[in-house]
Amino acid sequence: MTAEMKYKWERDAESPDDYNVVQCQRGREFILRLTNGADAYLAIQKFAKDHNIQFAKVHAAFMGGFQPAKYLMWTPDANDPDNWHHETTATVDNLSMVLSLSGIIHPRPNKDGDLEPFPAMHYVLGGGWDVPTAGGHLAEGTIVKGVLAVFITEITGIEVILPSHDRDQQAPENWYKEIE
Repeated sequence: MTAEMKYKWERDAESPDDYNVVQCQRGREFILRLTNGADAYLAIQKFAKDHNIQFAKVHAAFMGGFQPAKYLMWTPDANDPDNWHHETTATVDNLSMVLSLSGIIHPRPNKDGDLEPFPAMHYVLGGGWDVPTAGGHLAEGTIVKGVLAVFITEITGIEVILPSHDRDQQAPENWYKEIE
């Protein structure tokens, strides 16, 4: 698909001050507490499904630790050097302290092609014995050690727009439109 056929939000910026915007509203607000042994990714995703949350902003209120900590980081793609979005899972097995965690929940196609809530979250960890300061995308298999509490603010008044191409790709970068 050519650049002209892409949605504006999919194209490169036309100038340094170019941007895309959609207005939305706050919905329900929650504090979610995850305790020792919970998988942070799976628990946040299940919470969103259980409460019918399509969109939300997420940020940490109290950050404990992870063991192990799994995160996705951008790595070179040996098969396609132009694929700058290639990710590999990294694991820190030692007890690590969560230094920062934030992100969003938004719909993403699952393996069956149905939309489901997806926790797109970044975090930084460190502060433990023999643990480097590192970060990336929160990955399934990141296990809470102690307590992790996060604020979740539902976002309403928008719906998802999937990309104009590769709608079935593993991790589409989508955008939103206001509900009229």
